[in-house]
Amino acid sequence: MSVSVGKWTKHKLMTREEELSRHLPDTKLLTEESLWKMLDQYGQIMIKPCIGYQGRGVIQLSSLPDEKIEIHSGYQKTILNGKRETYHFLKENHISKKKRYVVQQRIPLATIGESPFDIRVMVQRKKDSPEWNVTGKLVKVAANGFVITNAVKAVLTVEEALEKSTLSNDQIEGLLVKLDQLSLKAVKKLTNDYPKRLTFGIDIGVDQAGKIWIIEVNLAPNISMFKKLANGDYERIRSYRKVKVQ
Repeated sequence: MSVSVGKWTKHKLMTREEELSRHLPDTKLLTEESLWKMLDQYGQIMIKPCIGYQGRGVIQLSSLPDEKIEIHSGYQKTILNGKRETYHFLKENHISKKKRYVVQQRIPLATIGESPFDIRVMVQRKKDSPEWNVTGKLVKVAANGFVITNAVKAVLTVEEALEKSTLSNDQIEGLLVKLDQLSLKAVKKLTNDYPKRLTFGIDIGVDQAGKIWIIEVNLAPNISMFKKLANGDYERIRSYRKVKVQ
């Protein structure tokens, strides 16, 4: 029987590995109960469709004073009065009965200027080979006014982005090696359940304290962004196999 490719399934699989679980945001299947429990606990949370691509349907909820709640979708912000009004608004505008969603602790990502960024790490193996390799890395900088990096203002090398970021030299030291190690560990864990996959795209966030978080693992990652870098990563990724671009 095939294993679901949804966010919730991949999250549960990775939580079984102790070291990986320390780098995963707290995540629950979305129910009205889990929504308010998570918002009360963290103050800011993300709602994401279990099956979704390129950030479609991802929204942020934030607690405000006087029991008000802000919904941030794309570049639009809506402020609502209390949990009942907010949940009704979500069901009317953002949550489909036909889909499953996760609710996730929001990670306060490090920034470049005022824009948050995350890191895409490509991990691949060649057909009939068990050896996984990191074949490329890049940084996606969120467009102005957006809370997720799928609306991209800039694509940078990791080295350039870290130099421009709010992270200190102490926080940056050793980060590239840790990115590779964590990405390879995640893929080696998931390959047991997705044995035919040759390519994984790991989205990793670095928070403002320098901690690394696995935001998402993509099983059919878009590689076109690597064309923007003149460092050979795109050609290296292509050399492993032709990857379908979504």
